[in-house]
Amino acid sequence: QLFRWGSAFAALRRALPIDPLLPEIVDRLFERRAAVLQAPPGAGKTTRVPLALAEAPWLAGRKVVVLEPRRLAATGAARRMAQELGQK
Repeated sequence: QLFRWGSAFAALRRALPIDPLLPEIVDRLFERRAAVLQAPPGAGKTTRVPLALAEAPWLAGRKVVVLEPRRLAATGAARRMAQELGQK
């Protein structure tokens, strides 16, 4: 297993449905460089997956870019991830 829980997850307040799958998602992205995630709203796709990728050793020093079709959704996701990391 390539992915291990890191500092980004120390601040998480409540579990989301995608949390148990994060190590597998990160490992698969390392192997294949692409994935399609399908889950209901609120599962953690937008907020937890980018944080998990940011902690992946194979992405060290690189940026994780998240695309959202609406500005409101992008702002909300950024605020949520910052909150979970204890940042502004």
